[in-house]
Amino acid sequence: MIMRTMKIGAAVVIAALVAGDEAWAGHSWICSVASAVAVDEDGTIGPPDLGDRERPTFFRLDAEKKELTILGPDSRRGEVTKLESVQEMDGQHVFSGVENGRVISVIITKEGRVTLSIISDGVVWSVFGHALRDEDRK
Repeated sequence: MIMRTMKIGAAVVIAALVAGDEAWAGHSWICSVASAVAVDEDGTIGPPDLGDRERPTFFRLDAEKKELTILGPDSRRGEVTKLESVQEMDGQHVFSGVENGRVISVIITKEGRVTLSIISDGVVWSVFGHALRDEDRK
């Protein structure tokens, strides 16, 4: 009896995992950047230091590909950041990854708010904006 219960339990878990993966297929969001701020370890607050590069204004998050792709401005279009983790928790979608020694985390709420954080040695960038699912814009 115990073995039968364990087999049924394992089948349910596997089915949920398969269904969960299929539920992610095609999920992507177009996101806009409303504001961005950086805080340095000495307490300095200001705009993120991007060197001579323009600040991204729009990006796409693709859950299936696990990618963040910059859409605007034109000078940054097509830059891709690979993400390692994509999860859905309590109606929020959470993306995270590491690129060039920086931790990148993105949260999209069910209401369409976006919070993106980039953490590097001695600095935290916080970016706020809005998201629209690709399928909702058609």
